[in-house]
Amino acid sequence: MAKEPKLDATVKTQLASLTLDNAALTKRVTELEDENKALKRQTVDLANVIENDLKADLVLKIMTKSDYKESDLIDLKAEQLQTIDETLSRSKGVDSVYKPIRAATAGDTSARNTVGSLYGKTRKQILEMGGEF
Repeated sequence: MAKEPKLDATVKTQLASLTLDNAALTKRVTELEDENKALKRQTVDLANVIENDLKADLVLKIMTKSDYKESDLIDLKAEQLQTIDETLSRSKGVDSVYKPIRAATAGDTSARNTVGSLYGKTRKQILEMGGEF
């Protein structure tokens, strides 16, 4: 067995001080690691909130542009919802506005009129106007 060398008082004091410093640094590293884990958890939670808000916005936009139901969209990922929204945005909608019909008598030759008005006319009056029965 080897004998431990004798240390003078100054070296012993410095060694004790370094041991305390090492313990304090180890404790601080542990605290920082715990803080880092907490921050990572918060980041994940915030990312989930942002993704859920994005999904909710996309679901509403898609539902207003199409016949999709909320139950059809709720389980999809945000990327899938974005693809659907982009597809709907690029598609040409159907005109739901009908062109107005300008009515007049059948004998009126104005180019603006598209149909003769037959409302309240008898068969004889329609024939006189040049219409067919």
